[in-house]
Amino acid sequence: MAREPEVVAAHRQAAEAGDAQAQFNLGECYRLGAKVPRNLDEAAKWMARAAAQGHSQARRALDQLVAQGVAAPRVETAPAPRQQSLEDLLDTLKPAEGTEGDGGVDAPLTAPDPDPDPLCEFETVVDVVSLRAAADGGDTAAQVALGNACRMGMGVPEDAAQAARWYAAAAKAGDPVGQYSLAVLYDLGVGVRQNDAEALRWYLSAAQAGDAAAQFNLGNMIRSGRGCAADPGVAAQWFRKAAAGGDVDALFTLGALHEAGEGVPQDDVRAADYYRQAAEAGDALAQFNLSNMLREGRGTEADPVEAAHFCQRAAEQGLAAAQFNLGLMCWAGMGLGKDVAAAAHWFRVAAQGGHARAQHWLSVLYRLGEGVKQDTASAVDWCRKAAAGNVADAQYDLGQLYLAGDGVARDAAEAARLFRAAARQGHALAAYNLGVMCATGQGLDRDEAEAYVWLTLAEASGHGRIVEPARRGLARLASRLGADGVAAALRRRAELAPEVPA
Repeated sequence: MAREPEVVAAHRQAAEAGDAQAQFNLGECYRLGAKVPRNLDEAAKWMARAAAQGHSQARRALDQLVAQGVAAPRVETAPAPRQQSLEDLLDTLKPAEGTEGDGGVDAPLTAPDPDPDPLCEFETVVDVVSLRAAADGGDTAAQVALGNACRMGMGVPEDAAQAARWYAAAAKAGDPVGQYSLAVLYDLGVGVRQNDAEALRWYLSAAQAGDAAAQFNLGNMIRSGRGCAADPGVAAQWFRKAAAGGDVDALFTLGALHEAGEGVPQDDVRAADYYRQAAEAGDALAQFNLSNMLREGRGTEADPVEAAHFCQRAAEQGLAAAQFNLGLMCWAGMGLGKDVAAAAHWFRVAAQGGHARAQHWLSVLYRLGEGVKQDTASAVDWCRKAAAGNVADAQYDLGQLYLAGDGVARDAAEAARLFRAAARQGHALAAYNLGVMCATGQGLDRDEAEAYVWLTLAEASGHGRIVEPARRGLARLASRLGADGVAAALRRRAELAPEVPA
């Protein structure tokens, strides 16, 4: 077995010991394919662990991965920004009779993971001998260029530690590009030991000299309290400076701050304005969030046509969440002509990128033969993928297929497993079916107490198709269990359905 690169092994050791920054760094290695094979599932796992400790960059990276359709562990965080209810919209966008529509339009994304690397556009090989002579003579531009060459292995062996030494020489001489480049290395722990205080120090020096990228990264560190006390108000000031300097990520972040009321007064109008500036500059996440605000009429006049326009621009840049939303808009004729074939196209594009809810919708279209040729095998295949992605409607639909033997071999035990997975997420129809199966011993051991719990959840949902049948089932079970048995059953609710609100 090949030995893991030393830097990755160091990140992993610290990450497994619970260090949030190391968890983020290891996630970045997997997200970017840096010294390890690219693996977005592993990236999401480590980002989630870091995010759970309050690491804001990890939280943003995790949001981006989820937007791409990557299944991610649940992270307990502060409540999401205020959003207008989408209940009315979801009522019009149910994929098929019998499903509950948890495949609604994606919510706004949070700020993007900053890309602090100044070397991504370093392409040309320089005269290293002349460059070194100039650098040795104190030319700070040459020192930065030689640092870039060492970092990228352009004309010299790749050597991040040597790059750090050249950046440091330029930084100490007051060169803002050198200061920014050195800050990046301390921020990421590349070529030097990771050090938030040093990263903050050098970002601040470059930011005070007017470097917009440094101002943005400095704002991120202050926002999350890395290397200093967290202060979202001061962070917003640096984001404003970066935005004035043309930093598109800063424009987007200011939109997100105003939408959430983080460090600034909550103001949807200003949020929409910042999103629009970033969207017009080509930022896909801003285009996506602006599309949502235009669709909902938050902070701007509702304009479904313009909402569809910006959603399509984001979708064409490969943002899976936008591709999914555009599929919904095509399916519903929202802001553009109803076009089920186009909806199927965008669902397929997002589904192929791993977006679980798009996979479910594509499954439904294949099952119904809408926008695509009816194909039961494809419907089952996509439904299986979506169910594995923890989409409750897909788990319910696939359970129904197994229960009926429709497109798959009949398997009541597998149906019960899938209904349980969906019911634990609060899916009322799945809870009802599971309750009936527990009561009758179909596909699993008979357990009337557990049946009582699931039928209670189904009855409380208010779902028109199942309230009365659930109520009748509860009455029969109560007569068999008695008062003590019912009380004991209800005490099992937290164990059986911990994620369903009481």
